[in-house]
Formats: sequence, structure tokens, C-alpha cells
Amino acid sequence: MSKKARALDTSGPAAAPTDTPYKDEVLPIKSRQIDYAHPLWGTYPTTGARAQRGYRLSKFCMSFMSPANREAFKADHERYMSDWGLSDYEKGLIRRQDWNGMLRYGVNTFMLLKLSATLGVGQNRTGAAMRGQSYEEFMATRNVKEAS
Repeated sequence: MSKKARALDTSGPAAAPTDTPYKDEVLPIKSRQIDYAHPLWGTYPTTGARAQRGYRLSKFCMSFMSPANREAFKADHERYMSDWGLSDYEKGLIRRQDWNGMLRYGVNTFMLLKLSATLGVGQNRTGAAMRGQSYEEFMATRNVKEAS
């Protein structure tokens, strides 16, 4: 399978991106300030391949703008995900609430937050999970301690 086909394959764990971008995912942008060929550790620059791969899952998350869709998802997660045609890999990302995995996969950051809000996970709790910290550890680094 070609690198491009691997980057677009959503059939299972082999489709999971790594922290190192695929060669064809490196942005061909020249900048004196940012080295797009070697992104900072823990960052996942949006590329065409990632955006294309994550499009269905981002669109799924966008559906939560509708209160009726949020209620349908809360009533039966599995059915709602199946109705959207999500792959087993995509469903697994949601079940595990693997926020970083979703970003690496290509889900839009703002759409990811729609999903976390629908699941009842606050923005700060999502941020804590993404940093590998407990909520309390994460909140100790915030200026507004009583935020949710």
C-alpha cells in the first residue's frame, strides 16, 4: 500500500497516525519562524491528508450543533456512530475519549470540543486529559482556578 493510501485508510489501527507526520503530510510552506517539516513535539499541524482523513469524524462532531442530534447520541452512542458510518477505529477514538488521537487523526479542534461538551467533559478536563494530567494538576496551572 502506498504512503498516500495508508494516510487515507480508515479501516483500523494501522490507519492511526503517529506523532511523526507522514512524509507526504509535511506542509510545503516555507517560513523563517516555523519549521513545518519538523513540528514541535505534541503538536499536530493540520495537513491536507489529515484533514481529509478526519473529515467524516469532524462532520460527525459538527452534528452536535443540533440539540436533537446531541440527545440522539446520548440516548444510544453506538447507533448514532453507526448511523454516521464511522469506522471501528473512529468509534474507538470516541469510546476512549482519545482527544489527542482524534487530533492526530485529523479532527478539527473546535469539532473535538463539540464532542467533549456533548459527552459532558468540560474544556479544562479535556485539556487535562490531552496533557496527561489529572484535572487537579491541570487546574493548578490555570489562572482561573474555579473554571470547569
